[in-house]
Formats: sequence, structure tokens, C-alpha cells
Amino acid sequence: MDILGDTRIDWIKYRWWFAGISLALLVAGVFDVIRKDGLRYGIDFSEGTMVVAKFAETPEIDEVRAVVNDLGYGSAVIQSYDRPEMNQVMIRVEKAAEDETAGAAGQQPTEAGIDETANRILAALRGGAAGELVSSSTEIVGPVVGEELRRRARNATLMALFAMLIYIGFRFEPVYGVGATVAVIHDVLVTLALVSLFNYEISLNVIAAFMTLVGYSVNDTIVIFDRVRENRHIHRRLDLGAIVNLSINQTLRRTVLTSGLTLLAVGALLTWGGEVLRAFSFVLVAGVFVGTYSSIAIASPIVLWWRSVRGGTAATAEQQRPQAPPVRA
Repeated sequence: MDILGDTRIDWIKYRWWFAGISLALLVAGVFDVIRKDGLRYGIDFSEGTMVVAKFAETPEIDEVRAVVNDLGYGSAVIQSYDRPEMNQVMIRVEKAAEDETAGAAGQQPTEAGIDETANRILAALRGGAAGELVSSSTEIVGPVVGEELRRRARNATLMALFAMLIYIGFRFEPVYGVGATVAVIHDVLVTLALVSLFNYEISLNVIAAFMTLVGYSVNDTIVIFDRVRENRHIHRRLDLGAIVNLSINQTLRRTVLTSGLTLLAVGALLTWGGEVLRAFSFVLVAGVFVGTYSSIAIASPIVLWWRSVRGGTAATAEQQRPQAPPVRA
């Protein structure tokens, strides 16, 4: 299926523009994280209580908030949950708010108090001030579990990056491993910035999406690197920059088709997957764009830059220049 034809785009020419775009996104994400005092962690990683309440009719968020505020949980996060017709509201109370409320009541904050938080909220909602409560569910995460999950998620991501660095360095050359790893780190950081800017929470589902993003980005990068390696043997008179441009243009149709089909799937998940999978599908959608972009705009220029710093481009050009035949006396 030929949808682009033979492109002749000089990607390397715009590498500093690409770097500026990435830097702008990263800076915006850093400022947003600082403004919010850190990333938003879901109940999987933050100690506290989450209550999902289902009402007979569509509840008013302000009425639910008023009931929860009367209990002393003024910092609780309250929002609609899942599809609107489900009539559900999520109430998330951080451990700090629970401890503060328990201390004000003259109690020692304990993990048993976290159970009491859910019971107090549900008892107040059953009073009918916010509507008729039909059913509810509760999730509770203690301090040890939350910290352990954060540690394992961090270690899993770092181990995946390290394993891919070794594989690509062995499969191609170390410099290609560096380029792919920098691109993956770029993808993770830019997507984290987007998660913060769009105010999504970090949960176990989101970590799974990030791991999928890492694999997707590396796969696309390897396709381009493999074509670069082939073209270096075919077009020996071209310098590395020209070979990188040629390789990206040759694989562009494959990249657009693969990314486009993947985007259709994850886009449908984002649109109709419901609130539970909203953050997960958002990371996948962002990851398709960012991963495709980084394979073209980050990984390949990093390899070219590394070669030029190490003098590889000049050395390669000198080795590949055809030698004049010897002059006979």
C-alpha cells in the first residue's frame, strides 16, 4: 500500500527544531510537576483510601463534595467515574488528610483508621444528601505497599532500559544502543510531562502502558537502524547524514502504516474504554506519537552527533572515498 510515495525529506536538517520541541515539552512538564508538588499517584502508589459510589441517578459532584467536606476531608479528590450513565463518583482521600482528621478527633492515626475513613464516607452518603446510594467499592493502600509498588515500578523500567541498551549495542554497535536508549528515555520523560499536563494519575495500569511504550519505541528505532546498516554497505560513497536521511525516508511508509493502525486501536480504547482505562489508553496514544517521533527526530540524530563528536563521520568518509589508481612510471 503506497500512501506516501518516495519521500526525500531532509530530516537531519531539522534536528535542532526537533530538539527544541522536545525541550519545550520537557520544560513545560517540569514546571507543571513543580506547580503541583509532584506527580499525581493513584491509589496503587499513594497511601490512602479510594471509594467508588454508585447512585440511582446522576449525582451532583458539588453535593457529594459538600458531604465529604463536612466530614473534614476537604482535600479529597472527587470526580465522576466511568461512563456518565453509570452514575458513579470516585472519592480519593490521601493518608495525610486521614491522619489530620483522626488527630482532630483525638485519635491516633492507624491503618485501621483508613478503614474507618471509608466507613464514614459511605455512612454519610447513605444519608441521601447527595442522592440514593445503590452500591460502593473501596480500595485501601497502606504505606508499605505503596512504597514497595513505587520501588518495583521504578526498577522494572530501569531494568528494561538497561536490557535494551545491551541488546541493541550487541545487535548493531554501542553507539546505536546509546541512541535508542536516549530516545526511550526521551519518550518516557515527554510522556510523563504530558501525563502531568493533562492531570492524569500514575497507577499500575499506567506503568504497564509505559512499558508497552518502551517496547514500541525501540521496535520502531531498530527498523530504522537496521536500514541504516544496510545502506552503509550499499551506498558507500554517501556520508552518514545522507544515509540516515535515506533510511528514514525508506522506512517512513512502514512507520506511518504501523503507527496509524496502532493509533486506531488505542484511540478506540481512549474513547470508549471507560474511566478505569482512561490514563492507560492516554499514555498509549501519546506513546504512539512520541515513540514514532523520537525514532526519527531523536535516535538517529543522536547517532549522527555521536559519530561526528568521535570523528566517526570524517573517518568513515575517508575510508569510503574511492582511491585513485597508482601512477605507473
